[in-house]
This record gives sequence, C-alpha cells and structure tokens, in this order.
Amino acid sequence: MHLNWRYLQRVREVWPGRLVVKGILHPDDAIKARDAGADGIIVSNHGGRRLNSTVAMLRALPAVVDAVGDLPVMVDSGFRRNTDVLKALALGARFVFIGRPFNYVAAYAGEAGVSHAIRLMSDEVARNMALLGVMRLDQLGRDHLHSSNSVS
Repeated sequence: MHLNWRYLQRVREVWPGRLVVKGILHPDDAIKARDAGADGIIVSNHGGRRLNSTVAMLRALPAVVDAVGDLPVMVDSGFRRNTDVLKALALGARFVFIGRPFNYVAAYAGEAGVSHAIRLMSDEVARNMALLGVMRLDQLGRDHLHSSNSVS
C-alpha cells in the first residue's frame, strides 16, 4: 500500500476518531495534513532512523506551527533534555514526546528508575521555568529564545 494525501483523506472519511499524522517536517506537508482532516500533527524525523542527516526538530518546528494556525502541533525525535522540551514549547509545540531516555532507564532500573527520571525531569523543568520567569508552560513563547544565524 502506498500512502499519499488522498489515502489520508479516505481514512478521515471512514475514521470518526481523532486523527494525528506523524512524520511532518515541512510546512507544506503540515497544511496538506490539516486540509486532509488531521486533528493534529507530529513533527518528527522518526528519531533519525530513516535519514540520518534530516533537519533538526527545533529548526523545522516554527515554520510548521506558523503554517497550520490553531491545529495542535506535537513534536518528537531526539529530545533528551528538559531545556529542549522548553524550547519546543516556546516554539509552539503543544506536546513533546520523550521516549528513548525513559526506555534506557527502564532497561537499567525498571519502574523505580523511570519514576525517578520523571521526577528529575519535572524538577528541572520547574527550575528552568523559574529561571525564565514563567509560572505556567503556556507562558512560554519565542521571546524566551535567542536565535543567532551568525557563526563567531
């Protein structure tokens, strides 16, 4: 079976539930997914497993968010630190998926290790939010980020 935008429209016609499309990297594809009836999109390079030199998620995210307006945009692929999660939220992501770090700790320390890792990340997010001067995640915005295209 070959997946294309017509196929996605057909899925939307027969599927009454939420439909989220994963693997979006370009704003034009985000618009096509929205127009085909997606309820949300996930900006993702599938962990770089398919193309090892694809665009970084934090670079792709702003244009995708801008392209689709109020459509929920989520992101995954390569997030390891709480600061990267905060950057993604500041760039407009509504949700950030983090898998691999928790998979590693689960393999090493089981459920107790995962619980500890979640606590650590939660504490670090709260600390960094305080350093940024925000009380709630929805207060984060692009004005909290500094972008430089120059190389020193």
